[in-house]
Amino acid sequence: MSYLDAVRLHFSGQFQADPSTVNNVPQYYDNEHFEKQYQQRPQGLWNPEGSGAWRLVDCRVTRVCYADGTSATDPRVDPVVGMRIMDANTRVSGKLVDLDPQQQMVSQIWGMIVRLSDGTTDYFSGPFEPAAFSDLWQRAMVAGRPRQQPLGAFYQSVLAPVAWSGDAGSRFLAELRAAATGGMLSIKFNVDGYDTNFISPQFTLGRITGTIGPAYADEPHHFVLGRHLGGTDSHMNFMPCVVDTQAKTLTCDFGNAIATTTPGGPLMNIGDMAVGWVDPASQRFMQIGVVAYRDTGWYESTAGVQVFPLTDAMISAIANLSVVAAINRQPILTENVDGVYVRADQFVYRLSPGEPAEVQLYATQYGELQDGAQIVVTYDPSQLQGLPEGDPPVAVPQDGVTGYDPKTPITATGGRAVLTLTAATFEKPPRAYIDGQVYGIRPLPQAVFAGAPGAWTDPADFISILVWNPYAVTGEPTWYGGIDEIFTQYGNLYPLMDRVVDLTSYQSVAAHADILSFAFSLPVSDPNSMPVTRDLSPAKREVILRWLKNRGQDGLPLQGTLPAEPAAAPAAETVDVAAAAEAPVAAKTPAVAPEIAGNALFLIKSGLEPQE
Repeated sequence: MSYLDAVRLHFSGQFQADPSTVNNVPQYYDNEHFEKQYQQRPQGLWNPEGSGAWRLVDCRVTRVCYADGTSATDPRVDPVVGMRIMDANTRVSGKLVDLDPQQQMVSQIWGMIVRLSDGTTDYFSGPFEPAAFSDLWQRAMVAGRPRQQPLGAFYQSVLAPVAWSGDAGSRFLAELRAAATGGMLSIKFNVDGYDTNFISPQFTLGRITGTIGPAYADEPHHFVLGRHLGGTDSHMNFMPCVVDTQAKTLTCDFGNAIATTTPGGPLMNIGDMAVGWVDPASQRFMQIGVVAYRDTGWYESTAGVQVFPLTDAMISAIANLSVVAAINRQPILTENVDGVYVRADQFVYRLSPGEPAEVQLYATQYGELQDGAQIVVTYDPSQLQGLPEGDPPVAVPQDGVTGYDPKTPITATGGRAVLTLTAATFEKPPRAYIDGQVYGIRPLPQAVFAGAPGAWTDPADFISILVWNPYAVTGEPTWYGGIDEIFTQYGNLYPLMDRVVDLTSYQSVAAHADILSFAFSLPVSDPNSMPVTRDLSPAKREVILRWLKNRGQDGLPLQGTLPAEPAAAPAAETVDVAAAAEAPVAAKTPAVAPEIAGNALFLIKSGLEPQE
């Protein structure tokens, strides 16, 4: 059941995502043609000096739900209502991290801690397992304030291991702790209404609503093992449901599925909405229950989750028929053909040359794990961002990731399968000044791949992979000899660092060698890990650490020999992104898909983290 378990809490508030936007433009990675104007508005787009932080802002529990199906919205009934859902208070904030400048549609949150607190006691807390957003769509139907993003998406992950401290006399906390037998909690939250207007008091803030419940060891961490509905109506988006035959309930999550009037505004009144099924004989819509999405405060107090009671007849009817979401009794969202669904749990990978990734795939039919399901895995770069003229090509060479063949389906055992993908070793850098190459790999039920009538595909249900270039240094690494190129690129793309250290200068970097060595040594799961973008390959990290720790007679990292000046090259044409900086962002919203600028060194030395 994951976060859709009967025992769950809902919360609502705001989030902050404070990215640097300089690295939104792939051509800015070219050190030779980088210009200082790219670090300022408008060429550096709307937030060139962002800190990279991801924070929860004034998020409070709006409802708690109990095992017997009842709930409470009053703190006098249960003291958890009104408590805060918070991030860390003893370390820096989490970070929002893109996979690559040409794959900004799977931005992950790294290094976040989630706590339930009354301001004195943390009743539970745990690290958020890094996760990428999914199901990005244009949620708002009309414009809001200037440069307020119309897009919406969701994150789903687990908190593990969870630390508990008391129960405040709360029935809910007692039930949640008893249900979380695996030491994990499941969390899912919707994000929308993000503000990129730098003169707005809401700059870098957006709306968040979410749900937390128990997580179970046999379930995926990043999606619901249940029934998945899709369609093409512009007013509704993909959504999951879970049938519990013992409790006789259908639990549906509309949290990222219903359009809003404005960005971060009220849900749009799109008519009488209900869930049910279509009788195959009469083709009539058979109603299970009405969605209360038009009730005042419904979205904030439920995060879009609603439970519908089921009769024995209803359970029997939908056992082998699609669950349907209908508007004015007209089906809008349905399960896929024959109720089949395939999804990778973890769907973002960073691989060194020759490194394998074991991708866990799940196959279901009408919400149940499907033994013997045939899964077709195919090359699909359609969700990568490589179309603008002048950008490096993406997903070439096509054989940069191996281990799949669309002509040979994978057979799921007990509804599960392992897809082993392996990164190639490139003979030459595919994208010159950008490290490695990005790829899209899509697993599909065989019937969907074959284009069976009624089949649909969720664009977000695919696997994104960054394959790094080989990197090695003969002998001892020196600043002039490769280290300078790496540091200069980060210095160009993340100008916030200039307040602490000039990454383009040997003297400045050498003066900060000790703290840089500490930051580069941290695991990537640590919010102080440098760089927070996670786009530095392990091979380059190892060489950088060797350089930082191997000191010369002057006690500083080796500088090496300044190379001779090359012949002057023709001036590069200035990249004109001013128009893009002023226009609405359609391909990505910084609320759910920004790059990160800040890094551990700045956060450690600046002391800019807010105090609780």
